[in-house]
Amino acid sequence: MKINKKKIVILSSFFLIALVGVFVYQNYIAKAATYGWVQTTWSSLTANTAQHTTDQTGWAQYSAVDSNVSTGDSVSIISETTALTQTSTDDFSAAGSTSQGTLTTGDQVSLDLP
Repeated sequence: MKINKKKIVILSSFFLIALVGVFVYQNYIAKAATYGWVQTTWSSLTANTAQHTTDQTGWAQYSAVDSNVSTGDSVSIISETTALTQTSTDDFSAAGSTSQGTLTTGDQVSLDLP
């Protein structure tokens, strides 16, 4: 089977034109918008969906929130304080611990982090 150069050039040109056409077409699918958005408060947990033409300002609704997030006039993360006391080598080396430690002398501890 012999393929001549003319067929290779024609097939390559067709493939290149098709490839360029796909990229040009894909660029027209994504469109930009020139409108802004103002979230005034976070006071209403709802399943409503905002519409960009009518809800550009004064929107106060949201659809989901984690338990450690406080909502209302503003949004803030609720801090969590945790105290952990390790008093022996076994405490530091317990299963599930993310670090390994050794109680050396008195109140000194040597930690080996992963």
